[in-house]
Amino acid sequence: MDIIFRGQHLTISDQFREYASDHLNKLTRYLPIADHAIVDVRREAKSSEGRFVVQVTVSANGTYLRAEERSFEMQTAIDMATEALSRQVKRFKETKLLRSERRVAKDERLPIEEEAEIRPPMPPDAELVMGRVVRIKRFPMKPMTEAEAIRQMELLGHNFFLFQDADKDTLALLYRRQDSGYAMILPEPE
Repeated sequence: MDIIFRGQHLTISDQFREYASDHLNKLTRYLPIADHAIVDVRREAKSSEGRFVVQVTVSANGTYLRAEERSFEMQTAIDMATEALSRQVKRFKETKLLRSERRVAKDERLPIEEEAEIRPPMPPDAELVMGRVVRIKRFPMKPMTEAEAIRQMELLGHNFFLFQDADKDTLALLYRRQDSGYAMILPEPE
């Protein structure tokens, strides 16, 4: 597994690179399809006394596992992140095993709730205040089903997930609702 280290406003020592590589390569025993891992290290506060924030993203054949941990020592943070990733790998393998045992038919997938949310138009004297884009993320998208997108979103720990819907052949945005359900936003064909 290739490991890429990125430090924000700090230098990552060779000793930490070896330590982190040893711990992360242990994951390949349980997840041999892991392609690469990205280790982002930064300080939580601007002073030199702040905690280290270690974020590890592992790519496994199009599936991403991510863990972020904080500690006053980089080694402790990478240990905790590796522990979290090993739990995610275990959960990923269990769901993959369950999925292979029972395939979900198209008519048995999660129902799409139609919600017509009518918002009043903005008053004519109102202004939209635009923010600025501070980060742009680019990532490859493989077509997947709604159930696969939900699993990927849960593995990443996000509240939303943009994916290429294999059934509808369009982009779709999946998000978690406040009632713990899921909803999707689909583009309207012109």
